[in-house]
Amino acid sequence: MSNTGRPKREDLSLPPKVQRALVLRSGGATWKDCADAVGLRPENLRKYRDHPDFNGFLDSALKDHLRDSHSALAAAAPRVAQRLVDIALDPATRSYAAVGACSEIFKILQNGVIETEQRQQLREIQDQLTNLERMKTINF
Repeated sequence: MSNTGRPKREDLSLPPKVQRALVLRSGGATWKDCADAVGLRPENLRKYRDHPDFNGFLDSALKDHLRDSHSALAAAAPRVAQRLVDIALDPATRSYAAVGACSEIFKILQNGVIETEQRQQLREIQDQLTNLERMKTINF
């Protein structure tokens, strides 16, 4: 508690305005824009940086935004892949653009093969570790 009898900012939960500002920040807004959007002065928002829940709340909001972004990208991936193939195969596509599209297609395919091989190797290593853990050690 502070000298005025009021609890310290760090002892209270993050106010809803600060939480909304952090959600905006996690979406890419500037600190000033975040403060303005929720009716806080930027210097008051900055005072919450020492709050024990500040970084955790911001990290959680960032992860939510990233998860949403990845979901949107994954949903669009088949259409994007088809568009890339269409560009690469369209006779009207200029050569430099077709070469770029073809190159990207081969990079994507190569990455897919490498990732598949790495997953297989990881499974094999995990199986070996499991087998080693199951073996009984012999003490002499």
